Amino acid sequence: PCRIYDKLTGKINRTVAEYWRDHFDLAHIIKKEWATLGPSLNGSLHVFVGGSDSFYLTNAVLDAKEMIENIDNSKSTGIEWVVGAHQGLGFQHCFRGYEYDAAGEPLPNSITRLTYAQAFLKKMADRFIHTAPDGSDTTSWRY
Repeated sequence: PCRIYDKLTGKINRTVAEYWRDHFDLAHIIKKEWATLGPSLNGSLHVFVGGSDSFYLTNAVLDAKEMIENIDNSKSTGIEWVVGAHQGLGFQHCFRGYEYDAAGEPLPNSITRLTYAQAFLKKMADRFIHTAPDGSDTTSWRY
């Protein structure tokens, strides 16, 4: 392993930075491979970030959104981007989209982050059924 920067001088190791960008920067990869990935991502990618993300990911997500949404201005990417805020404050890390209480108010992040499985398993199962190859068993695993 090699460090991306020298701790004493702050000098960035450009070789490592370029490797990370080419292999781990999703926005860069999507932009570079848009001709192949674009049609597959349309309507199937949902990006949620808290407006005050605890790991400072908000700006990175906004930068990725700007980069990806400007690849081809003639048509929509079909990607859902949501930056979460509640009562004027940004949601923190683990924001996964808005969920509402009986009065129609957004639930706090401290509640919604506890219910990932309930929120996504149904959506995932529907997606599996919708995209399953012809003749696939899509009934024996549903209860």
